[in-house]
Amino acid sequence: MSTDAFDHGLQALLAAPTRAHTILTCVAAALRDEDPLSIALTAGLPNVVADEAIERAAVALPTIHPGETPDAYALRITHAAKGI
Repeated sequence: MSTDAFDHGLQALLAAPTRAHTILTCVAAALRDEDPLSIALTAGLPNVVADEAIERAAVALPTIHPGETPDAYALRITHAAKGI
């Protein structure tokens, strides 16, 4: 391998996004879509049933406290789910 080929290969590798960057970009793209998780969870339900379920879940979803860990928030979501 020539020095030029190595340099070009290294330059391409360094310019490419990292795996972590790719993961976060994909997550952000999914979140920008119209609530893809709710759509996946309500697939096959009549629209009126899906809409009501999504609305009830949205109302019950607690707000995130500043500095709250994902685990603590998940625990509060689980507790909120028991009430609906």
